[in-house]
Amino acid sequence: MKKRILMISCLILATSFAFSGGIVTNYNQSAAYIRMFARDATTEIDAVFYNPAGLTKLRDGWHFSFSGQNLTQTRTVNSTFPYLNGADFEGEAKVPIFPSFYTAYKKGKFAFSFGFNPVGGGGTATYNSGLPTMEIPFSTLVPKLAALGVTGYSANMMFKGYSVNFGFQGGVSYEINENISVFGGLRYVMASTTYEGYVKDVKVTTAAGPVRADDFMNGVAAQATAGATLATNASIGMNPLVANFGTLTFAQVEEAGYIDPVTRATLEGGLLQFGFTQAQIDGMSMTIAQASYNGAAQNLTSQATQLTASAVLMADQVADVKQTGSGVTPILGANLSFLENNLNIGIKYEFQTNIEVTNETAAGKGFTIGLTETGAKIEMFPNGAKTNADMPALLSIGFEYKLSDPLKFSAGYHTYFDGKAGWAGTGNTSKIDKNSIELAAGLEYKISDKLLISGGYLRTSTGANALYMSDITHTMSSNSGSIGGAYNVSDALRINFGIAYTKYVTATYDKTYNLSGTNVSYKESYGRDNLTIAIGIDFSVFK
Repeated sequence: MKKRILMISCLILATSFAFSGGIVTNYNQSAAYIRMFARDATTEIDAVFYNPAGLTKLRDGWHFSFSGQNLTQTRTVNSTFPYLNGADFEGEAKVPIFPSFYTAYKKGKFAFSFGFNPVGGGGTATYNSGLPTMEIPFSTLVPKLAALGVTGYSANMMFKGYSVNFGFQGGVSYEINENISVFGGLRYVMASTTYEGYVKDVKVTTAAGPVRADDFMNGVAAQATAGATLATNASIGMNPLVANFGTLTFAQVEEAGYIDPVTRATLEGGLLQFGFTQAQIDGMSMTIAQASYNGAAQNLTSQATQLTASAVLMADQVADVKQTGSGVTPILGANLSFLENNLNIGIKYEFQTNIEVTNETAAGKGFTIGLTETGAKIEMFPNGAKTNADMPALLSIGFEYKLSDPLKFSAGYHTYFDGKAGWAGTGNTSKIDKNSIELAAGLEYKISDKLLISGGYLRTSTGANALYMSDITHTMSSNSGSIGGAYNVSDALRINFGIAYTKYVTATYDKTYNLSGTNVSYKESYGRDNLTIAIGIDFSVFK
């Protein structure tokens, strides 16, 4: 069924809340990571996530780790679209508690492990004043309705999205010999996203003051309908003139005595009212004049229909949507130890997690974005609709080298195979030019047997192109720094603590908007920064 051109464009199809890692993948999965970033070759308990093959280096017994992180992210969007009331839009993403839990049982050459963490998302992003995507269609009311005296607009908008992918991971590590260990496991991922928002009180500014946009459009539509009725009636009234004097002009019909000057003036005045010039009217035959009335009636009827449909889109709207889905991630790993365990190398590969989420939309709250030809509402989030939400495959390689008894250097490399995910597109329509990568480096220094301090640096480079970028679904390269430490209460109990700050590289993209057949060029810029505070407890029950 053919759909009408819509005045309101989509809010989003997917929302990314990843704070450290790939476009949709979280890598900040322990307090120890926050204090130094490079954990890809660790042989401590958070190796359940970072280097599961390295768990065979643990002492025999049960090992546990609990971490909690508090994350805040400031987001800014700047748009140069010429009709907006303001260029700057600000949002904030928060995760009050970002949890990670790991446990492993090590005995002999085997280690059995389990982990639970938010492998994707985990945050709520709120834009209290909406976004350019939401506001631009309303701003175009000004040029579109300028001929009707509209000089401005206003709207009350809010958008909030929450997204999390919880991972439940289990696997087995095996020590082949003192230098080589391997791992095999699975992670079950539960994906959940919710969208809440509204657009209320959309108004246009006229000479009489602010007027609700839907009321204004319905009023203009009523006038157009009345004009169409007049044109139709005039056309019907001309039937005898067309039948008897179809090729003659108004002047010639008046000279023939068939109409008087008042009737002629009335018929010509109607055509003048519908936009024809007197010179055009003087040259019209009765047949052409009737056709002109019919054309005016059709145009006004079409205008009335479009205005009535637009009025529906200008009415107050609410979005209340939940999307859920799940997938399974196979995971393989290897750990290599050399130089009497002073050099440790960790390798891990996570296969792509294929996920399709399904809309659970409250009745009437799927956010109407248009109407079918029969007048049925078209919703952005129709109940039961499915959306791809794959998590890309991941390869991580890291090493740890003990430079001296108190000093250890660590480094890591991660690559996310974004281009293979279902949402990335294919061929010339791909949203990904190259894989996202991360490079991490960290130092750890033992002040005493009880206390150590650490710090790290992380560089993230994204490979998404302009097709991916919008005011919500954007990703940028970034630089992160961290500092923290650990305190050993005893051989079996450690407290990790750290703080990290991420500054994203501002990204600017050229955009176009089709305004009544004309492309309007403008630019959008995106910026972010993160602050993370983490604390965790590791403890063991040795055999």
